[in-house]
Amino acid sequence: MKRILLVLLAALLLLSCVACGGTTPPETEDETAQHPTTNAPETEEKTDGYDATFDRTSVADTVPDGLRFDGETVTFFVRNNNELWSYEMDVDTILNNTLYDAIYYRNKSVEERLGVTITTIGQPGGFGERFAWNDALRTAVNTKTGDFDTAAIYLSQGTPLALENMYYNVVDFPYIDLDQPWWNQNLRKELTLFNTLYYLGGDIAVSETSNTFAMFYNKDLFEKYYGTAGIDMFDVVMNNEWTIDYMYELVSGVYEDSDGSGGMSDGDLVGYISCDPDYNDSINDGWVAACGIDITTMVNGIPELSFYSERTVRAFEAVYRLQVECAGTLSFRNPVNTTFVDGKSMFVRNFLNGGETLREMKDTYGVLPLPMLEENQDGGYATTIGNTASLVVILSSLPDARREVVGATLELMAAESYKQVTPTYYEVALKTKYADSPDDAKIYDLILNSVTISFGYCYSTQNLNGIGSLFRVMEKDLAQAYDENDEVYEQKLQELIDGLDNAAFQSAMK
Repeated sequence: MKRILLVLLAALLLLSCVACGGTTPPETEDETAQHPTTNAPETEEKTDGYDATFDRTSVADTVPDGLRFDGETVTFFVRNNNELWSYEMDVDTILNNTLYDAIYYRNKSVEERLGVTITTIGQPGGFGERFAWNDALRTAVNTKTGDFDTAAIYLSQGTPLALENMYYNVVDFPYIDLDQPWWNQNLRKELTLFNTLYYLGGDIAVSETSNTFAMFYNKDLFEKYYGTAGIDMFDVVMNNEWTIDYMYELVSGVYEDSDGSGGMSDGDLVGYISCDPDYNDSINDGWVAACGIDITTMVNGIPELSFYSERTVRAFEAVYRLQVECAGTLSFRNPVNTTFVDGKSMFVRNFLNGGETLREMKDTYGVLPLPMLEENQDGGYATTIGNTASLVVILSSLPDARREVVGATLELMAAESYKQVTPTYYEVALKTKYADSPDDAKIYDLILNSVTISFGYCYSTQNLNGIGSLFRVMEKDLAQAYDENDEVYEQKLQELIDGLDNAAFQSAMK
């Protein structure tokens, strides 16, 4: 947290005349050690690894020119509970909607190049309808109806079907080039087991982008409180100084009793809006990845539990301190409220799709990665996606004769999403064009490039006794909560590995 103590003190002195009810950030045990006064690196070092001239459209796909499948149709099975799930694979017509029109043009470019038609069949598949949706997929595979070739599954609810041989192994699948940047490489590494991979994740499904965990911040409030101190959040992020403790100190210095109630309330101006500690807050799932914690770790190609450790306890305590004990944090029962939209909170956690609710916000806002547990954390910034997002699978009932058309179509859809849809989503979430805000666009790319979709997270809900949700309720003893189920976690993991081993064997025998 280089330089933050001095600049925060300067900011607080300058603001003491204007910040009604402002509080001084509490001191930590060793401020000197935590806030060395070394000079910041030069701009060239801050932006190392980020090419401002990079153009996504310059990345070439590897599908051969002239490849045609004239007259073929590729059909997706999708959830249709909302527009995002309904439209992320196909939009039939122009809707005068920035995002959905980008998906429409993505598919048109693929259809024209390959001579195919892309279409969807949908039925409700949210949490309440998940079993019926999965049953419909099972029926299609087991009866070989050919109704659909591929599906956009509910991440936490559809992954168990892999144990039933519902999905095709996409390793070495025709035309699918898993080395390309539009495929999530962490998912590929984490979910490939016994040389078998069932899931495609990355740019192809916009619900993954929209459900990425991030931190929004009010730029106008930040300028009011910390602008004179010379703190620039772009520099802080790029210098790897953006940690939970750094955020804690920023948040601690922001509180105004705006409604005059004499105590913190929803009408006050605060540094951070969070959920009550006893609320089952799914947005807390993002802290696990952000703190560099893995639910499972691959050891010689086999996943082993690695969630619980001294680091995990330390991370839980740091998040608790920020979200419950910090003087500038407002805990609110309902995670969906207007505090941030009304310009009364400097920070709020959310999915990137939280930006879609900020269209009428008057203040200027930006997006940041979730802060790390410590500076220069191994692996750097990390995040994950909400477990309702879609992963794309190819149904195991797909005839061999259709492998090429499906593979080429998926590859080009992913490539064109990378080039057309993902940059467009930036405009949806941040109210400005991707090319018009280079610093914010770089942070947006940094967030998306740090998305982890791990083995333990994908299988946590249905196959690992919910281990991935242990950060959801802050008002609990993490060690006790883990100890109560540690043997169950181990047993469930072994059953999962054995089931996937058998599924891979059965798949290879086809």
